[in-house]
Amino acid sequence: MRHICSFVAVVTQWEEQCVRFDLYQETRRGSVERELLRQHAALPRHYFDYLLHSGVMEAECEPPYQTGLARPAAIGMNIRSLGSTVLFDMCFSPQTYKLWQNTDAVLEDLALSADLFEEYVYRLGAISRFRYLGRVDDPLVATQLGENDMIEFKRDFLLSKSGIIKTIVAFANSNNGNLFLGITDEGVITGVNHEIEQYGDPDKYLLAITQYIQDKTSPLLSPFPKISLKKVKDQYVVAIFVEVASELICGLDKNGDKFVVIRTNNRSVVVKDPHQIGEIYVKRKLGSEISRRLGLL
Repeated sequence: MRHICSFVAVVTQWEEQCVRFDLYQETRRGSVERELLRQHAALPRHYFDYLLHSGVMEAECEPPYQTGLARPAAIGMNIRSLGSTVLFDMCFSPQTYKLWQNTDAVLEDLALSADLFEEYVYRLGAISRFRYLGRVDDPLVATQLGENDMIEFKRDFLLSKSGIIKTIVAFANSNNGNLFLGITDEGVITGVNHEIEQYGDPDKYLLAITQYIQDKTSPLLSPFPKISLKKVKDQYVVAIFVEVASELICGLDKNGDKFVVIRTNNRSVVVKDPHQIGEIYVKRKLGSEISRRLGLL
């Protein structure tokens, strides 16, 4: 059966382990229409071959591309925005249960009409989730929105370390969230230029922030927060996007003792009640709806 839509990979180079290609979406409704989705894409060859074997993609290559043996794969769609057009990332892993924690390869920033997106999800048996829902990349937009359940400001890194960990743990245990360093509580951009100068260069500065988050959270955040520098006029701001975790995340205080934090409105609140901590743990393991059905919440 020939479907009305198909990915088309125009292969530019293929080796034993990797295939490089330009990815198109081809629709056949009377006439044939082809749209470029991703230029200079690359995938491990067994995932590329999986798309071919599954019948959602065709390869164009001279001489003709030769597929290898079919190997199992899990595919997940990380939805960035949803509407008449869906913006998403396509993620690959050897097994479904490892999909979000151990993604081997990603095709980023793909865009399809909603009906075509649903068609590919169905044909691939893919798992979808709103991974980037609530992400705010622009510090100016964040200051306009102000602090809320998904946005928090800190003046800097060095003098706000404990507050940074508290906020990150709260987002991980509650909902996706954005933490900005270099913005006051009132939404004034003051920047972190002085701290970058202390570390010598931006890469060392971001590495220090990354290492501190790794050292002060348990278990290791997965996926790990996206940390980047944004420039607003002549001021640098650190943008940290935290995704909600699939398990209970704890912060570590100066003595190495664990603590749990959740997000309530625009505040990060430490939870000390063992029963409430247990509820958070159950929600992370089973999901809220299943937990309620089982009478665990």
